[in-house]
Amino acid sequence: MSQPSLLIVYYTQSGNTERMARAIAEGAEAAGIQAPLKSVEECELGDLVQADGLALGSPTYFSNVAWQVKKLIDQSIELYRGKQLKDKLAGLFTSSGTERDAHDCMRMMEIAWGFHHEMSLVQPGLICLSGQPEDETRAECQEYGRRLAEELPACR
Repeated sequence: MSQPSLLIVYYTQSGNTERMARAIAEGAEAAGIQAPLKSVEECELGDLVQADGLALGSPTYFSNVAWQVKKLIDQSIELYRGKQLKDKLAGLFTSSGTERDAHDCMRMMEIAWGFHHEMSLVQPGLICLSGQPEDETRAECQEYGRRLAEELPACR
């Protein structure tokens, strides 16, 4: 049996969400899972189908995901029609200026990936706030990556 893979897809403008994605990958890889990274602009729908599990991240903009992430969500309706993501593991993460906005953004992602695609969400998703110490953010992200890696085999 091949080593499970957790595809980490993210959008970043300032670099915060990318740093989160990289630390999540480090945590997952330390737990023995392949964790390739793709920016949302590089991600194709087939990538989502091929991966054993997904971690999806966006900065929070006005209580919602970045439009680049929303575009992927909208395109994923092709996968929804065939239930191609059903029961796959999904971890969600966001970087935000405020906790309230982050929770709203997280809820939007939960609706898309958990409710509509019926993916198995690892709850709670990961929220990192601006102003949070970098070492604290990195440790939280690495722990989330380990947690995703631990739960991935149950969804395969």
